Amino acid sequence: MRLSFPNGEHADFVVEGGAISLGNADGNTLVLNGRDIAPWHARINVDARGIVLEVLDFAARTHVNARPVREKALLRLGDVLCLGVVAMMLKPDRDDVIQTALPGEEGEEEESPDALPARVVMRGVAGSHFGRAIALRQRLVVGRAADCDIVVDDAQIAPHHATVELVGEAICLRDMGSGAGVLVNGLRLKTAVLHTGDQVAFGRDHFLIEAPGLPLRGEIALATPTPENAGAPDAAEAPVANANSRGSIWWLIGAAALIALGLSWMLLRGA
Repeated sequence: MRLSFPNGEHADFVVEGGAISLGNADGNTLVLNGRDIAPWHARINVDARGIVLEVLDFAARTHVNARPVREKALLRLGDVLCLGVVAMMLKPDRDDVIQTALPGEEGEEEESPDALPARVVMRGVAGSHFGRAIALRQRLVVGRAADCDIVVDDAQIAPHHATVELVGEAICLRDMGSGAGVLVNGLRLKTAVLHTGDQVAFGRDHFLIEAPGLPLRGEIALATPTPENAGAPDAAEAPVANANSRGSIWWLIGAAALIALGLSWMLLRGA
């Protein structure tokens, strides 16, 4: 993950993991200069469970996607974090992590709709659609025009800005010639294959992709065992396991025999 500063207050800062502190005091991991920045303003914790923002100065102004944060907030790629007047966006480490070639553009055959996940939803996480869940059944048009499936009232958005549609087992985003593109996890793109957990932003309106049954970005589906080898132990490991089992049984039998001999000897001495 990296923090990108759209107004140029700081160069992109890569966050590899652990905790980083942000503020205007020397000693912070990332020293920020700007109005309303507290000496020790906030901390970002990154681990296997996710990205968590912790506010260190409760009197300082802290916002995520224009919503105030007082204590803690769960962050996602694509979020806009504001400390005072300094804005930063959470982006992937590299710009090429998102697939931009859509299915069908490389000669791939489209799969039948029966193979699609049971439910794909665009959930509003910022802007006028906050809290709203919009089902993606086949194709949604996003734009400023009243006839769009998702209407975004933002002067930066074209009347018919982009489409989000299901193509085989893929969720595909396509710009409709707006010229501005769409922010996907903070990256401005014209086309993208979306994954569950991705954040897509149309101006001030941000949506989280929820698609149970589809892997997270970067996740590799586990291979399904074939009928021939399903449930069978690995050939190299099976003999070892059997040998260990036999050894354990004979060891128990020997131990029991020694205990029995000891008890018999004590009984004979007592007699």
